[in-house]
Amino acid sequence: MQNLSFQKKLLFSMAGLLLVALLLLSLLAGNLMQREVSQALTSEMRSSLAQTRITASQWVDAKINVMHALAAQLPGYPESWEPWEERLTLGLQAGDFDLVYVGTARGEMIQSQPPGDLPAGFDPRTRPWFQGAQTAQQLIVTAPYIDAVTSDLIISLALPLDQARSNILGADLLISGIVKQLLQTDLRWPAETWMLDNTGQILAHPNADLLQRNLNEVLPGVSLGADIQTVSYEGREWLLSSVEVPQAGWTFLLLIDASEVNAGLVSLSWQLSALSLLVILISCLVLYQLTRSLSQPLVSFQQQLQQITQTLDLSQRIQVRDRSEVGDLANQTNHLLERLATIIQAIFRNADNLTRSADRLAHTAGLVNQNTNLQQQVSQSMAAAVEQMSSSVAEITSTMEELSASSTQIADHSQSVVDVANLTLDNSKKGAQAMQQLVQRMTEIQQDNARSLQEIMELGAKSKQISKVMDLINTLADQTKLIAFNAALEASSAGESGKRFSVVAGEIRRLADSVTDSTLEIEDRIQEIQDSISRLVINSEKGASSIQSGMEVSAVTADDLNALVQAATKTSNAAQQISLSTRQQKTASSQVVIALRDIANASSHNAQSVRNITEISEEMIHMSTELNQLVQEFHLAEAESAKE
Repeated sequence: MQNLSFQKKLLFSMAGLLLVALLLLSLLAGNLMQREVSQALTSEMRSSLAQTRITASQWVDAKINVMHALAAQLPGYPESWEPWEERLTLGLQAGDFDLVYVGTARGEMIQSQPPGDLPAGFDPRTRPWFQGAQTAQQLIVTAPYIDAVTSDLIISLALPLDQARSNILGADLLISGIVKQLLQTDLRWPAETWMLDNTGQILAHPNADLLQRNLNEVLPGVSLGADIQTVSYEGREWLLSSVEVPQAGWTFLLLIDASEVNAGLVSLSWQLSALSLLVILISCLVLYQLTRSLSQPLVSFQQQLQQITQTLDLSQRIQVRDRSEVGDLANQTNHLLERLATIIQAIFRNADNLTRSADRLAHTAGLVNQNTNLQQQVSQSMAAAVEQMSSSVAEITSTMEELSASSTQIADHSQSVVDVANLTLDNSKKGAQAMQQLVQRMTEIQQDNARSLQEIMELGAKSKQISKVMDLINTLADQTKLIAFNAALEASSAGESGKRFSVVAGEIRRLADSVTDSTLEIEDRIQEIQDSISRLVINSEKGASSIQSGMEVSAVTADDLNALVQAATKTSNAAQQISLSTRQQKTASSQVVIALRDIANASSHNAQSVRNITEISEEMIHMSTELNQLVQEFHLAEAESAKE
């Protein structure tokens, strides 16, 4: 990591943070999605079973009421069978039976119109419905059996007549009709509804081959209850739940194909993964372009500075298009190069002067050693050399003054850096305050969403209250039908004088049927409203989860901004320390200039010590040569033009 470029470090860091954030969000979304699907499945299964139980209860109650009313109206031993046949036919129409009949204790069989063809020697006393009702002396619901007339699989309702308990009233219902009326399901997943009796025998099933089989044979080891469990059936996994109908001793089972539920969940997971991958790819491209644009000026600056460092060509200048901090840094560097070029030029000139002075000093030393008669001339020559050296010191002092001025400018610019750092710190604090306001706003949004969800739940409760009112209307309609049926029976007993009253009773019964149909349609609309409310609750809960995730991300962002404020504080402190150091350097440069001036003043008084430097004249020449070689390594625009 340490050997990577700044651009790659920035790109990898931002990509890593984005990848971790997307991974966490994907895991959270997957968990929430699985939980929401499970809750939706449980709610829909329970709602469907509850609706099935209500429908079955109302269906059974209506038929039981018709049976009791018919048993109370039929005479025990009439003079002829025509009154029985007429009333049995009315009961057939009122209860929507497939066949209504009476078996007498003498073995006679009276049927509703049109009657079924009975086999020769048929005796109702041998049939299970007759024997069961006669033994129980109350209404019974038989297990499925083969009808002697139609050879269809049926169940029968039977009870003794009120006026003759030895005569048994019976009514047949085809199993196929029960399947059509009670086992229809309307769910978003493939599903089946089964009907069992209290012994676990299958009474109704979409597959006719499984009728009259025990549930443990089809689903070994299954336990009935409202809880959802997983069972294996026909080589597939199913989700199972059940509900009882106490009036008839029936149990309804609802099975939903688990593979279809899991397939939808897997499909959503793949879509979420694909979307996350697409976001990662797009984000990486955007991050690459962003880091490239951010690091390009810095890379260009580094390359140009490296070129100047390698060639020591102080005539070159750094060119950048950025006008931000990098551009300001380039301007400061160019200004520093200009100052360095000026200083090197001054050093170059002083090096030449030093070389010439060393040559004269060496020449003077040579004159002293060669001819003592010319001592006065030599002394004058050495004095001139000292004066020349004093002049060189003065030029060096001038150069140091320029360097001191440069230090002053650097100190001023460092103060500008301090101002920029302070401004950055202020902006970071403002950003942190804005993020805190954003977190507060997200909290308010979460509270508003919670209130909306509560109102939706109250609306669902009110819609359930409407369903209860519809049930009451259905009950009233059934009672009205029963009253109409009783009125029709009374009208039929009255003969010709009761025909008009029979017409009125028929109209009342049709009106009750119309009310029942209307209430069923209203219940369907209420069920659709409740389903919409359930989906709205699920979407609101998803919105609440997304808001909670947004609040968590906002909190993390606020922490990052606080960390940025702390970093900006440290940067401001460091910039102030740099400014203090540059001011100290400025003071030191001033002291050096003062010291050089003192040296220049003292050099005029050191003519008597000139002979002491004769021993180091050759060393000065060597040093001046090395200085010239070092200075020659720098490339200056003025120096090149002077050579040309």
